[in-house]
Amino acid sequence: MNFRFLILLLTITFAYDRVKAEQQIEKSITLEEPKLIQEIAFSETFQETPVVYITLTKLSMASQKYGFEIDVTEVNTKGFKIIYKKYIDDPITLQVQWLAIFDPRVEVAYYTSFKQQLIVPVYEDNFAYSIIGVQGSSNQVGIQVEKIDNGNAYLQVTNSVKMIKLCIISGSKHALYPKFIPFSVSNNHPWVKEQKGKAFISFSYDLNVNKPILVGGITEFLFKSQAIKIQLQNLKYEDKVLAEIGTWNDAQLVQAQVSILAYIIDEDLIISDKNCVELFEQCYFQGKTTKICKEGDGQNLGTEFKFKSFIVPRFKQFELVNNKDVQQLMGIESCVDEMILK
Repeated sequence: MNFRFLILLLTITFAYDRVKAEQQIEKSITLEEPKLIQEIAFSETFQETPVVYITLTKLSMASQKYGFEIDVTEVNTKGFKIIYKKYIDDPITLQVQWLAIFDPRVEVAYYTSFKQQLIVPVYEDNFAYSIIGVQGSSNQVGIQVEKIDNGNAYLQVTNSVKMIKLCIISGSKHALYPKFIPFSVSNNHPWVKEQKGKAFISFSYDLNVNKPILVGGITEFLFKSQAIKIQLQNLKYEDKVLAEIGTWNDAQLVQAQVSILAYIIDEDLIISDKNCVELFEQCYFQGKTTKICKEGDGQNLGTEFKFKSFIVPRFKQFELVNNKDVQQLMGIESCVDEMILK
């Protein structure tokens, strides 16, 4: 198999990019006006523009008529903007958590649906999501996974919801450890009884990983009361995942579901030498590696090189040519069927 390497960018600065991540829980904000813009600055500049996963951790509304959404815009290496919008007259209190990641093993997407079923592509069938927008007038809001088939997740939205917006993160099982946790309580539970203070419960689950970055989000709720008040708080890792969920004042919470995402950062993983194509013997950029930096490098290998993941720098493409069969490689792939360079 011969090889041809096409350089589509004439001048490229030599640099290495490493996996990087930063997360933050923002302070609660109360929307009095239809729109609020919040500027977020990263504590350290990213070398490449990251993706941003954002979740809803707190929601407070006086009635079951609701309408809000959260947008992430103008993402760059230094930060981004969060735009909060509301579509009802009454104030709405929201709190979000965000995770900014530069990691080719991870993808983030935002979806808005006005239908009861939503079909979204998910990377390696490994994903988490959070509600970041909704319109309707009901005591129940939620979205459930019906099935996962051929790289797509089929999500079912509560019938009473007119619009729902989701932020979805998916990626390698070596990087993301998602878990969906449902809660359903009886009539004598503190969530359902009328209370003037807070009614929170603690929960935990085992997770055998090293130094995870945790992000939690609300995915479903059902209230017996007119008021809607729900919060996920105190999410942390102490040999297991720990958190609290609950309600307060005159709200009566009957059912809820949250998603918890544990992200494992591999700080030793060098993502890209911007001048070279990198081929890896194993999936997820593991094992032996070889670099193709200029035309002719492929013929100089001496022996064939089998690879199952690769990184082709931006604005370049890599072609494997076998007789008239040309296979183009572009972008980043963490796990493909074995290919051979010889």
